Amino acid sequence: MNSSVVLLIPVYNPPSGWEVTLLNQYHTFCLLFGRKIPLVLSNDGSTNNMQEGVQNLRNNLGGLFTYVSSDKNQGKGAALKRAAAYVHADTYLFTDYDFPYTPDSMVAVLHNNILQGGITMGTRDERYYEDISDFRTFLSKLLKKLNHLLLKLPSNDTQCGLKAFDKESKDILLACKTDRFLIDLEFLLSANQKNVCITPVTVSLRSDVEFTRFNAWVLLKELGNFIGLVWRY
Repeated sequence: MNSSVVLLIPVYNPPSGWEVTLLNQYHTFCLLFGRKIPLVLSNDGSTNNMQEGVQNLRNNLGGLFTYVSSDKNQGKGAALKRAAAYVHADTYLFTDYDFPYTPDSMVAVLHNNILQGGITMGTRDERYYEDISDFRTFLSKLLKKLNHLLLKLPSNDTQCGLKAFDKESKDILLACKTDRFLIDLEFLLSANQKNVCITPVTVSLRSDVEFTRFNAWVLLKELGNFIGLVWRY
């Protein structure tokens, strides 16, 4: 089955050499998938200079590369919606600029969505927690427990940053109000409310991925946003 696919990547203040990591992982993924797919990079108001990296991507990917940017930092959700609104495809896949999940995982999520439609959500296996800090493990498992207790979704691992969705589900994403970290959660809650098919697929983290630190103030705000989403849905 041949289907038009677009890869959406939100990014904010990536470290030096970010585009090299992106290109290497992109090519590995496309080789495994069997064809190169268009990539939309959505800059969420980064304050560091990304122009050299962006030009490098243009030179290497040519017509496969699209760049959209905001002057203001609004959050992952806003960047993701901006990227999705810019292009049209049958299937959309989103992940982070450093492709933190294995190429096998990305292909599995994408293939599932091409076949099943709706939304395919990556769910992290237990090995995920072997490669992250104790604090990040605590936060991730706390959110999963809250999701399990309060929500009725096919999986409680809502914040795995690897998901695919079809063109009908794109409208649901664009209608979401969340602009920051919990865009994944609202997307799933809204789709579930509309009886959209949501399929969990187990995914694995790459062994060489390095995570950035959480900002305590941002976490506090996201807790308030979580409570708001639970109340709304």
